[in-house]
Amino acid sequence: MSRNTYIALAVAIIAAVAIFNLPRTPYQESVMEEREDVSTLDVKVDEAVAIIQSGEGAPMAAIGMLLDVLRENPNHEKALMWLGNFSMMSGQWDKAVDRFHQLSQLHPENEMYTLNKAQALLQTGDSTKALEVANEYINTYPNANRVKDLAEGL
Repeated sequence: MSRNTYIALAVAIIAAVAIFNLPRTPYQESVMEEREDVSTLDVKVDEAVAIIQSGEGAPMAAIGMLLDVLRENPNHEKALMWLGNFSMMSGQWDKAVDRFHQLSQLHPENEMYTLNKAQALLQTGDSTKALEVANEYINTYPNANRVKDLAEGL
């Protein structure tokens, strides 16, 4: 073998070793930890909702699971939404108002959160505040048909 062949072989071996030792995935530890945290909380919410919707298991334990999620992340959208929905189903209108108020502050573009807040306010007997909430939303989002329908009915 010639000298050039040995040099090319050495360069190829060094390159192969270097490539072999490179990381196989990009370094994103902090992003991955955050994703794991969010997905763990989402799984907890899904389990709690399944317990309540199936009718099997203790519903209050499932509500406790949702509240645990909020202790870990007070602005967890799915947990707040389900607690608001379950509050409405059980006639706990003040709690529903609080949950949907928080959601509408976090996600002001979401028409359903504002609609649920206004409906819960109506159930508490505060039709003036419900109309005010609906009109504020309509002023910001003029194409909000469901909130418009509610406001027109008041």
